[in-house]
Amino acid sequence: MRKDYPVTILCKALRVSTSGYYNYIVQPQKSLSERDQIDSKVIQSLYDFTGGTIGVKQIAGELKENHNHIINHKRVSRLMNEMNIKSKIRVKKYFQSKKDAQSEWVYPNLLNRDFDASLPNRKWVTDLSEITVEEEKFYVSAIMDLCNREIIAFEMSDSPTANLVETTVKQAMKTRKLPDLTNVIIHSDQGSVYKSFKYKNLAKKLQFSPSMSRKANCWDNAVIESFFSHLKTEFPHLYATDNAKQVKKDLLLYIAYFNENRGQKRLGYLSPAAYLKLKHSAS
Repeated sequence: MRKDYPVTILCKALRVSTSGYYNYIVQPQKSLSERDQIDSKVIQSLYDFTGGTIGVKQIAGELKENHNHIINHKRVSRLMNEMNIKSKIRVKKYFQSKKDAQSEWVYPNLLNRDFDASLPNRKWVTDLSEITVEEEKFYVSAIMDLCNREIIAFEMSDSPTANLVETTVKQAMKTRKLPDLTNVIIHSDQGSVYKSFKYKNLAKKLQFSPSMSRKANCWDNAVIESFFSHLKTEFPHLYATDNAKQVKKDLLLYIAYFNENRGQKRLGYLSPAAYLKLKHSAS
């Protein structure tokens, strides 16, 4: 309407002063500028703390749930562009375990990309991955409960063996205080350790149902793949590990951070621990 009528006429029709009108126009700009400065500092602090490894939606969710700072992810994106900072892109590195002469059991895909679980200890996903520290390679095995996306077991070895996988499964049982794994699906890729005779016997002994992704299809196990992607991106920035002997301790600290403090979009930006606590209180 300002294009069609002078401001003085509009103000007279609305019974407001022209000075009041111009104060109204100028004040939001001043407030917005001040808020930009505050939000930019908060975003920069969180960006620096994580080494730039989380995206705009993650930043907005983290600030809301853990810092009581409400900000839209589109606003985060704009301010990050103005500050000329960008989230680092996580590049997936695929790990292929050594060929096992006894690798011959391929299990059906029971999970079938249904990554939701209404109760704990119904659907677990697992994977093996390789981490290099000071040119020394380590192989880590993890199990996640899809109910609250918590890492319930995390083991490390200098070789990717069926023994490492067995230790991880038993650690998950211990974490969840289960006498056996009846009614639990454990989903993995088709790595040789999961197709081994030893893993087959382990499933029979502990009474869990093995499930496998289709061959060379990472999307069938996307949630645990995503966890390892985050770990490999965030871990070097959160823990300046340059000692091979210290790496396991620091990795366990990262797992504690992931479970207790790191908000996840799928969980409404709550941490796995906070989400499970909320779920228990609601039941």
